[in-house]
Amino acid sequence: MANLVAKIEELLVYDSLDALCGASVVYLTIEENVLLPYNKVRELVDRAVNSSLTKIDDLERKTKVLEILPQMENGYRNIVGLKAIKALNTSQESSLDYTREEIDQNIRALKSKLSSPLTEPDASLYDSIKKNLESIESDLTWRDPEASTVLSDESPLVQNLKTRQKRHFLKPRERMKCELPKEIISKCEEFTNNFRRGYTPNNFNNIIHDKTWKETGPDLEKRTEWILSVLAEIWNNPAFTTSESRSKQSEGTYVTNVIVPLLRATLGDLPNGHICLSMAERQSLASKARKNAGTDKERMGKKPDIMVLDQYVDKIIELTYVECSRIVCSTTKKANDEVAGATIYLNVLINDASGIPRYFHLDHADIPLDFNSPKRVKSLNILIVNKSLLARALEQAISNPPRNVHSSPTVSTPPYNN
Repeated sequence: MANLVAKIEELLVYDSLDALCGASVVYLTIEENVLLPYNKVRELVDRAVNSSLTKIDDLERKTKVLEILPQMENGYRNIVGLKAIKALNTSQESSLDYTREEIDQNIRALKSKLSSPLTEPDASLYDSIKKNLESIESDLTWRDPEASTVLSDESPLVQNLKTRQKRHFLKPRERMKCELPKEIISKCEEFTNNFRRGYTPNNFNNIIHDKTWKETGPDLEKRTEWILSVLAEIWNNPAFTTSESRSKQSEGTYVTNVIVPLLRATLGDLPNGHICLSMAERQSLASKARKNAGTDKERMGKKPDIMVLDQYVDKIIELTYVECSRIVCSTTKKANDEVAGATIYLNVLINDASGIPRYFHLDHADIPLDFNSPKRVKSLNILIVNKSLLARALEQAISNPPRNVHSSPTVSTPPYNN
């Protein structure tokens, strides 16, 4: 309770005379929106009044302080009434008071440092900053870096310095900046001048699924090396070195550092050489079109965590949809997601000759998140697909109109409630 006595004493000794009354001292005893019983408040105020009287020389102030004790009962009732009608938002006000107290403490510390420069060149600079600080300190809020004892180059403290002093303040920043080498500038200009969009060859007419690879051995080896290089980065990532650290990672960390790099390593060598991995969780346009076919209502498409997009001719095609969980996830997630925990599932949806969709589970593998699981490395290569066959599918998606002209039979999922 000593802090409450000190707070009341500060009011009695230093605040304006208009602020000295029974209600104001009772108000100062409220902590975390809780008002103490009257007897406890009276005890605190008695101690504060007695200690403050020894520090006051002004007769008028002494008289005002002595008048407070007779006002205590009425002051207490007034505060109780104001709290009852919620006229006092003491929790917010105490938070603001605490913030102001922190700022004042930080400003005192900053002034102390500015008064004791360790180098002679800083003496004039610090003196000018200190003078500028005195003109703005009353307006500082938690948003201002000075309130946290930080001197920013965009602050009025620095902007209002004389040219020579400002140059001295900015000297460390200028030392950090480097001029780009001529070779780098030349390389960038050469790149922009010679850039050409990727070309998609049109020679996949005779390619079919027949259990054989369409790419050459060296091409597949190159793709495998890329996947393994991603694994090396994962194994060196401190977020995945132990089972404990892996269990703490969010879905976003898992997707960004593991799933997306693996997908990019696998599919980055499509015949046109470029894919887009979207993590915006926006609706699938294909799903939206399918759901809205033949209906009057507007329905949202599915919003997968990741979509793999590619461009064939002038059309953007959605190739892959990925729902992903955290590494440690619920049973529901394990049943519903393509990447569930540390297991990745490779599924495919195709239409047969009659336009009936067929959904197949091709394979699955555990993602080796650390180097203590070498047996998983080989199985992870289920990610490698016949990219020429994939390109053939793109070509067919463009050239062949959809067989189904009726409304989609896809059953709408129930709304998700947070």
